Amino acid sequence: MTAEQQIDHALAYFTDKEHCCSYELLSGEGSVLISAPHAVLQTRKGEIKCAERFTGMLCRMMHERIQCPVIYKTRHLRDDANFDPVSDYRDALCQYIKRHQVRLVIDLHQMKPERHTDVCIGTGRGRNLMGQKGLVDSFKQCFTALGIPQVTVDEPFAAIHPCTVSATVAERCKIPAVQVELNTRLLMNGYEDYRYMDILDALCELVASLDQASIERIAR
Repeated sequence: MTAEQQIDHALAYFTDKEHCCSYELLSGEGSVLISAPHAVLQTRKGEIKCAERFTGMLCRMMHERIQCPVIYKTRHLRDDANFDPVSDYRDALCQYIKRHQVRLVIDLHQMKPERHTDVCIGTGRGRNLMGQKGLVDSFKQCFTALGIPQVTVDEPFAAIHPCTVSATVAERCKIPAVQVELNTRLLMNGYEDYRYMDILDALCELVASLDQASIERIAR
């Protein structure tokens, strides 16, 4: 299967409206979990917001490639797992973290293509890093190594709202959680900046690196 066929296959999964469950959580190996709470439509304050399907696709393809644990939305129930005060998605995520020794969550999101920023790393103004400030450099290097120029931290999205996935994980589970906003121009074929497979490769390498760093930290 070619790279584009893999992408098309993943896209078809998130355009299927027959999923019976609100989300899917796939167990995996390693201490880094990937999340995509906006992979399908969301409703926020009564307004339906666009699906960020490429984030869910990245989750599934990363799980297939490196077997990391992942969670992503699969069905719209007029909810927003990254905003609602009560969320079965966030509850299930936190339960999994506590039972499987997850030490870092990467929460993927997708920006509109007209935004100037290419990638935004949201840390809750540092609060969601749980003291591990060096993570910011690791995330920045992941994308700057691809030649992606506009990588920002906490601007325009800081993930500071207490009901975001990142803030909830940091507060309830006491582990770092980083929100990564990717510009649609990097993910959707047809844009000049299209780099989907490069983004996938870079995220897989980042997870492997962070896993190794976690193992070494425990061994000290």
